Amino acid sequence: MTDTESGTESGTGTGAGAGTRASGRRRTAKGEALLRDVAALAEQRGFGEAHFHQALGGGDVGCVGFGAGAVLLIPGIGILIGPYGPAATSVAVALLVLAVLLPVAALRYETHRDGRIPRLHVYDGGIVLTGAAGATAHAWRDLRLTEHSHTATYGQGGAQRRVERLELRDTDDRVLCSTGALDQKVVILRLAEAGGARLP
Repeated sequence: MTDTESGTESGTGTGAGAGTRASGRRRTAKGEALLRDVAALAEQRGFGEAHFHQALGGGDVGCVGFGAGAVLLIPGIGILIGPYGPAATSVAVALLVLAVLLPVAALRYETHRDGRIPRLHVYDGGIVLTGAAGATAHAWRDLRLTEHSHTATYGQGGAQRRVERLELRDTDDRVLCSTGALDQKVVILRLAEAGGARLP
């Protein structure tokens, strides 16, 4: 739940590149429509100026797909050019097919996930949360902020680091979302205090 996602792609034409450009335009159009809906809801609630929006999870499926494709490509080629029999050649072909299909599937998923990834949109007067279930608005006065910490393990050496997260909860004390980025926590705390939220 860390990165703000943005991206534009433009271009016209036909042929192999046109499908990619069209997909980029569709993704951008979906993202822009989502932001318009959020802005309209925030205006309806009188939330005022927007400060930032942040993707909450979702990961980077495109990078994972390309990484997995690259990992499969190397043994696939190695087995294919090696002195092995027909069974090994079949395995090599299967690996090479997967190496091509995984990035394509990841890109296809990326172009259709704009409306499904949960996002936090922060305004002067409150927050708007978006995701597969639609958009919900919460004024600061209806929120309670709590701090939560846990230990996370990083790297191959298993190094541990303490992670501090700021959780935003509703009136029923359910966690709506959380953030760990220091600059975003500072903005949220400042706006929440001004808006009458219950602070940690």
